[in-house]
Formats: sequence, C-alpha cells, structure tokens
Amino acid sequence: MKTILLVDDESLIALSTKLGLQDAGYRVLVAASGEEAVEAALAEEGPDLVLMDIDLGPGIDGTEAARRILERRRLPIVFLSSHSESSYVAKVRGLTRYGYVSKDAGGFVLLSSIEMAFELFDAHERLRESESRLTTLIKTIPDLVWLKDAEGVYLACNPSFERFFGAPESEIVGKTDYDFLEAELADFFRDKDREAIRAGSQRSNEEWVTFASDGHRALLETIKTPMSDASGKVLGVLGIGRDITERKLAEEALKASEDSVQRKLAAIVEPDGDLGDLGLGDIVDVPSLQALLEDFSALTGMTTAVLDSRGTILVATGWQDICTKFFRKHPLSGAFCTESDLFLAKNLKAGEYLDYRCRNGLWDVVTPLFVDARHVGNIYTGQFFYEEDEVDLAAFAAQAGRYGFDEGEYLAALARVPRYSRAAIARLMDFLVRLTNFVSRLSYSNLKLARATADLRRAEEEKELLLKELQHRVKNSLAIVSSFLRLNKTELLDEAAQRAFQEASDRIKCISLIYEQLDQPTSAGRIRLDLYLSGLAELLRTTYAPDSGRLGVELELPEIECAQKRAVSLGLVFNELFTNALKYACPPGRPGSIGISLRESGGQLELRVADRGPGLPADFDPRTAASLGLRIVHMLAEELGGSIAFESDGGTTAILRFPRD
Repeated sequence: MKTILLVDDESLIALSTKLGLQDAGYRVLVAASGEEAVEAALAEEGPDLVLMDIDLGPGIDGTEAARRILERRRLPIVFLSSHSESSYVAKVRGLTRYGYVSKDAGGFVLLSSIEMAFELFDAHERLRESESRLTTLIKTIPDLVWLKDAEGVYLACNPSFERFFGAPESEIVGKTDYDFLEAELADFFRDKDREAIRAGSQRSNEEWVTFASDGHRALLETIKTPMSDASGKVLGVLGIGRDITERKLAEEALKASEDSVQRKLAAIVEPDGDLGDLGLGDIVDVPSLQALLEDFSALTGMTTAVLDSRGTILVATGWQDICTKFFRKHPLSGAFCTESDLFLAKNLKAGEYLDYRCRNGLWDVVTPLFVDARHVGNIYTGQFFYEEDEVDLAAFAAQAGRYGFDEGEYLAALARVPRYSRAAIARLMDFLVRLTNFVSRLSYSNLKLARATADLRRAEEEKELLLKELQHRVKNSLAIVSSFLRLNKTELLDEAAQRAFQEASDRIKCISLIYEQLDQPTSAGRIRLDLYLSGLAELLRTTYAPDSGRLGVELELPEIECAQKRAVSLGLVFNELFTNALKYACPPGRPGSIGISLRESGGQLELRVADRGPGLPADFDPRTAASLGLRIVHMLAEELGGSIAFESDGGTTAILRFPRD
C-alpha cells in the first residue's frame, strides 16, 4: 500500500480528501502546515507522494515546503490549490512537480493525477538510474570521450578529455576546439569531424597531442562516429581517443629487436656475416661464465667483472661495498668508474694485462677478450690496494664530503677494501689471462660450428632441390619415351609387335609411378607400397580392361614402405604378374576378377596376385618358360633377394616372397 502525505491547513477539506484517498486504497498522512509537511516527508517511514496545498497560511507556504523536501529527498509532489490564477501556477514552475490540481476538480481528476504522478515518477527514476549508469560508465572509461554537435560545439566529455583540455566539463561544453587549441590543430580536428559526417560512418586516424593538464605528449588512435536521429538528420559526432603511445613504442622496440636478432643471426650463420653486429653477450655463455667467476671470487676473494666493448657489465662477482654502495651511485664518481672500464684495455693485445689506479683511488686490473681477432670486451679484477699503498684517509673523507656520502659508512667501506701483493695479483691475472684465452677460443669455435652447421643445412637443402629436379626430369623423360612407344604402336600391323610395344610402355609407367610418389613432400626417398601397387593396378586395369564392369580388382594392401630401388623392381614384377593374369584369366568379352594382397611376417614380405582363370598347364615349369615376362620376373625376384612361386587351384596364384629392407 502506498502512502500519501496530504498537506492542507483547512481541516474539513483535508478530512474529505483523506477519506477519498483511503477509499481508493491509499494510506494517508495529514500535515496542516509547511513545517509539519517537511518533518513528515523526511521521516524514516515517509510518504511515497506528497499532495501539497500551495497556500498554507502562516509559516512557510507549500512551494517553500516542497523545495525543502526535494533538497533532501526525491519523491513526487502534486500541488493542490483553490486558486487557478497564473501567478499561483508560476510559483511552482521552478520545482520538480508531477501535477497541479484544482481543489474543486473532483475526486476522479485528483486520483487520475495521483496515478499519473506515480507513473511519471517511476519513469523518471528509471531514466535517472539509466543516465547515472551511463554517466558513471563514460566517466570511468580511461579513453578520451566527447560529443560535439554538427557545428563542432562540445555537448559533453569525460574526465580523461578534461585533462586533455585542462578544463572541467562545465567550461568545455558550449565551446569549440578553437577556444582551447592552436588554429592548425583545431582545423585538423574539425576536418576529421566533417569527414566522418560526410561518410556517414566511423572514421579513425592517429594523432600526436599534448595534454594541457601536465604537458605530456601522447599518440591517440581517434575514432569519430556521426550521430543521427530517427529521420537521418546528423546531430553531431561522438569521439573516442585511445592512448596508444606505449603500444606504438613497444611495436617499434619489437621491430628493432627483430631486426637486431636477424642481423646477429646472419652474422653467426652466414659465411660472410659481419661479426661487428655481434656483442659479447651474443657470443659467450654469460650464465656459465658468471658461475665460473663466482667460484673464482669465492676462492680468492677477488672482484671480477666482464664488460663488452661498450662498457656494459655482463658479469660481476665479489664487488666491494665502496663501489656498489658509493662510487657507482654518484654521477661523477660513477663516470670515473666507466672511464676506467673503457680506458684500461684500449691498447692491450691478447694475453696482456694492465693495472690502473682509477680516479676514485682504487686499483683495477684488466685483460682484453678477443674473438676471431676482434676485441669484443674485457675481463677485470680490481677494487683493491696493493700491500705497499699508503691510504690517505683525509683525502677519502674529503671525497665523501664532495659527493655527499655518509662519511662514517663510507670510511667503514674503505676499511673493508682488500690488500694484495703484486705477486698475488700477477698469479691471479695469469689465471684470468688463460681463462680469457679459453673463452675466446671456445666462443670462436662456437661461431665456426654455427656457421658450419648453417653451411651443412644449406648444402642439404640444395641437395634436396637438385634431387627433386632430377626426379622431375626423369619422370618427364619416362613420359616422353612412353608417349613415343604409344605413337609408334599405332603404326604397327603385327599384333605381337604391338603387344611388345604395349608391354614396354607399361614397364615404363611402373617406374614413372615411383617418381610421382617421390614428389610427395613427406616421401624422404621411401615409397608407400599400398599406394604404389593400388595406383599401378588401376593404371593397368584401365589400359587393358577399360570396361569397368568386366574386371574386378580386390585389394588387401596394408601401409608398408620400402626403399625406392626395391619398389622399382617390385613394381616391374607386379606389372608382369598382373598383365599375365589379365591375359589368361580374363580374355576379351568375359568378366573376371584379380586379387592382390601384400603381407608381412617375420621380416619377409609376400606379394600375391591371384586370378580365377583356368589355371596353369600340368607340365608348366616357370623356370623353363620361354616368356620374356617370366624371365624378367625371376631375374627381379633374385635381385630382391627373394623367390617366385606359382599355385594352380581353381585359378592361378603368383607368390613373390622377399625380405623387407
């Protein structure tokens, strides 16, 4: 049940109105003054609607009471008055109201006005919530979002766009780009607006802009979409600008990195590759060298470092606190360190070393690192005093003051700097020189190995290409010979000669099918016998029995591979056996059937070609047969290391047995 607060200072009218509302199903609260109305409306269990008389006598009137209520709470207010003059209507014009009803309008009008007020209020609340969600969404979007009318006047924008112009939305709305930007950039934005409007569809572009809020520059990917009403009239342009600066920089860095990797790869694997494209970190195994020198520092207490030719530190072990916590922290003393790093080995030859007192006051020793006669870096030890050195504490204290170091901590770190005899340094450097030579030779060997591997890979690829070209030429040559035989066969009148030409052509086709399989990208010089024999059978069937209904071929061929040379011999045997079966088991005009099977057992392959013809003569001996085809079969069977046998029982079965390669 909804509750209505009735505000009227005339008790009889209030009572009558209350009873009418209660009859309509409402719960009714009554207030006789503006002050009572405010208190009742703002109570915890306040009304759902206020029915407010404008003229309430002494105290605040209905319009003021309504204003105070609406400042604290959202609810519908319907005004009642016995006056219909325009001056009374004007008094409530500035308030959020949901109706103005004359007291003498009657109960039906009042109830209808109340129902309409509830419906209108609910609609307004839904719209307000929707607008609130939309506003929150737009304001939280990190992209720049703005809306202009067709003339380029700003209608709205979000906080990200406010930072671009360096002004709040309230100061942006109603103005154009020319109020905030230089004319050239404003012209550019306006042209892009017009371009989207003319196209009637989304348009995008990239543009560098400077944010007025903090002066930073950003690359924006801007999308502009024309907004139209239901009739198609253009209302304005919605703009969205996304900061793609980091993405663009990442893409450029990735491209540069890819180019660098390609150059380094070419330097390593190409015979004439330029080693100048390689840094020390590209040549040596940095993690292994780090582990080796860590063990060296643990045994000797010596500091070590490996730097490339640009001064980049690749390996560092056992460094002294005075360097890591002080010298390399300050720009000036750090520059002295870099000066030492780059100077020491500048003029040294392979196997030499040099000690040098850096401008920060400690000794460093260096030996150069060469790969293929190119100076690629240096190996250091240092950060020590010789035993005979006299340390000037006053000078170091003054140094602390000059660089702003904590004097106590700085001098304590100085006291921890180790001392070595010159003999000890000489022994340690002898080791580092040998280590340097070892790393150089190993790195050079790795380069040579990489190049040799690349050369071998290229040679294999060239060999593969040559082999494919050879196979292609052989296959074409076989096709030419086969075509030549077919053409000459048509000119022969003697049937025996024609048959000889046909058989020769068939044998050539057997070999040609091998090369067709070798053209397959996964053949690797191996022949799938199931594919080869089934293809050969179909070729012979269509040649000798073009009527597909006359001859049936039954295949039992599992997936078995063999080398190319053995496949050629097997194919020629199969050709003779299959054509013999056709000749004797399926004479012209009669249907027939040939069965072909290939099995493997105990490392042996067994090929069977069986027909359902009349069988072999009783005195048939394949070893003494005069047929050229059978002599070829016996010769090829021996070449395969196998044997050929014939069985005759309701037909003829030829059996070739040979070892699998």
